[in-house]
Formats: sequence, structure tokens, C-alpha cells
Amino acid sequence: MKKAHSTSTLKLIGLFAAIAFPFAANAASVPTPKKTVAPKIEDASGLVRVLVDINQYGFVTDAAIEESSNAELNDATLAAIRQWTFNPAEEDGIAVSSKAVQPFSFNHGAIVYKEKKLAEDSLPSAKKRVAPTLSNELRSITGQVVLQAELNEEGRVIDVAVKSSTHEELESTASDALKKWTFKPAIESGKSIASSVIIPFHFKGIEAAAAVELASHNQNVDKAPKAIRKTIPELPSSVSDQRGEAKLKLTVDQHGFVAAADILESSNPALSAAAQEAALEWKFKPAIKNGEAVAATVIQPFSFNGGLITDEVPVDSMPSIKRSVQPELPAALAQVQGFVKVRLEIDAHGNVQSASCTKSSHDELVAPTVEAAKSWSFKPATRAGEKVPSSVVVPFVFNERS
Repeated sequence: MKKAHSTSTLKLIGLFAAIAFPFAANAASVPTPKKTVAPKIEDASGLVRVLVDINQYGFVTDAAIEESSNAELNDATLAAIRQWTFNPAEEDGIAVSSKAVQPFSFNHGAIVYKEKKLAEDSLPSAKKRVAPTLSNELRSITGQVVLQAELNEEGRVIDVAVKSSTHEELESTASDALKKWTFKPAIESGKSIASSVIIPFHFKGIEAAAAVELASHNQNVDKAPKAIRKTIPELPSSVSDQRGEAKLKLTVDQHGFVAAADILESSNPALSAAAQEAALEWKFKPAIKNGEAVAATVIQPFSFNGGLITDEVPVDSMPSIKRSVQPELPAALAQVQGFVKVRLEIDAHGNVQSASCTKSSHDELVAPTVEAAKSWSFKPATRAGEKVPSSVVVPFVFNERS
């Protein structure tokens, strides 16, 4: 049988235990979280309750703030929960669409996907903290690791899982540190209970200044740093369709990590700031001088063109879209609010040679989006009056709501 398909609304742009309260009157079961994504919050406190629409396949099709004690938390919370998936509610054994209220309790960076039922109840809170131990190799990094800790009824950490990170190299040291933490346990109806809590670890590049100083003595190297892992700039919706150029000087330490990212030229401050934040997450093969890895600098350009992003060698003109094809999504995904970022390698004739996903809100969106992107064609990039190959990132956003 052929699957039903529909074309969703698409726009190009430059993203613990849970309690759910069903609104379906005769639902025999409630939706429960299956995949969770933590809001990107640096250090804030408050309670946010989100009303979510969940389709019969377990995808979030709409989300709105029902109640919030701190408006600064709202946008990040909505962006996160739109990426969640659920085990759907059921009626008579059949999956059905439903509504639910999902609470987020923030406590200076820590997050619990739960709220107190009674005034005398309490959520888990850190009692003893242990800082990560950084090897010399990691001391120049500015980044973050977000972990989920499972706690027993005594507040001891019994399991740790990585939810996200800017650098995979930081994950083990952050996890090892969190395993040594202890917590005041969650209390419900006068009893200690097992619980979960999200804990972010922030790394501030404590040896970054030293790397910058070392790099200043290595102006001439035998082999320049070469990028081997890139993060695409995250653009706020307010500037996602703007154009601009940025030129950054990246200080790459002897281990290949970016210790500093300085903006040298900028035609759009908001776009340049996004490029700077992304560049701090890059990884390089370090520069080589006299047979040894050394700290050095590299000039990195970024170009933004109404949603298209390129971080390759500068061109006189970026590629522009001639023909676009919208992804065909199955019915389960038709109303999902999500995104896929696709890197396209384009030849000198404007044809797509390859397409790959760099980031997505839902794994299920990737295959149809990449397949559609392969059919796109472009007016090719130019350099010195000649048509040249190029590489661009195209963000696809589905069912965006203001």
C-alpha cells in the first residue's frame, strides 16, 4: 500500500520524569515523553508550563505557553519541546491525538521536567557539586555539555546520559564529575522518590589566552590548520533571511581546538555574532611547524544570503537558487514543527553533487529533506569572473509559527 504524503509548509531560514495531563475526555492512557530535548538556558530560574498538541504518531504539532513565571525562559522552552516526541495517548488500544501540559522547572541552569504537586513537595536540588577535571588538551575550549542524571530516592546519581554537547571531547569529563554529585532527593507526599534532572556544564577556555599568546609567535607555519569538524551558525528568526559577510580570525591551539574567535570584518553584527559562536565549536587538524603541532591562527570567512550559508573560500557571488523542490513528508510528519540543515556541494554548473544533513530537529525529517535537496539547482558561485564549485548550507524549516 502506498503511504499517504503531504507537502508541509516550508520556509528557508538562516533551533526527569514528565507529567502530562490529557485533555481527551475518554483517553484510556496519557501521552508520555519518548525523546526529550533540553532548553538552551545559561542560568535562570522559574516554572514554565507548555500546552502541547500531540498527533497520533507522537509528534508535537503545536506548542504554546500556558503559564510562565519567567518570560525569558519561554522561547528556549518552546524551541526545545517542539523537538520532543511522545508515546501517544490511546483510546481502546488505538493511538489518538491529544493535548497535554508539560512543566519545566528551572533552577539556575538545572532543569526538571516536573512540578511540585503540593506546597510541601520538593524537586531534586544539588547538595554536593564536583567540577570536571580537564586535561591539558581540553583547557582552551569554550563549550557546553548537557547531561541527564537519574537519581535514586536517596539523591545519589545512579546513571548519567549525554543530552547534547558542543564538543564530544568534553562529554566524559563532565559525566565523570556529575557521577560524584549528590542531591537532596525529590519529595512527594512526604516521601523521597527517584527522579531525573538536567545539568549543564559550561567550559570557559581557561587556557585560551595562553593559546592566543603562543599563536602570535607562529605567523609562518609549514602547514596551516585544516577544519575537520564544523558547526553551522544558529540564526535567530529575526535575521534568518538577511544577507551579510563576516571574516573571523580563529586561534587554533596545538590540539586543534578553537581557543578564540575574533571578528575582523562584519557587514551584519547579528550574523557575525552567530558565526563567532559557531566557530568556537569547530575542530581542526592543528598547524605544523618544524614537524610539531603548534598553535596558530586562520582566517575564516562566512557568507549569508537570505537563508543560504557558506563557510568555504570567499567567492565574489554566492550561489543562488534556480529551482527548489519541497520535501514530501508522510502524514505523520505533515504538521510537525521542525528543521533540517542540509549541506550541498554544488559544481560549477550549479548542479548539486551531494547533499548531507548537518543538524535536524527530528531524525524522521532527514531522509525526505535530503532527497528533495538533491533535486535543487543553482546559479553557480563566481570568483574572478569564473563560475566555480561551492558548498552551502540550506536550512529547511517546517510549519514555522511566530
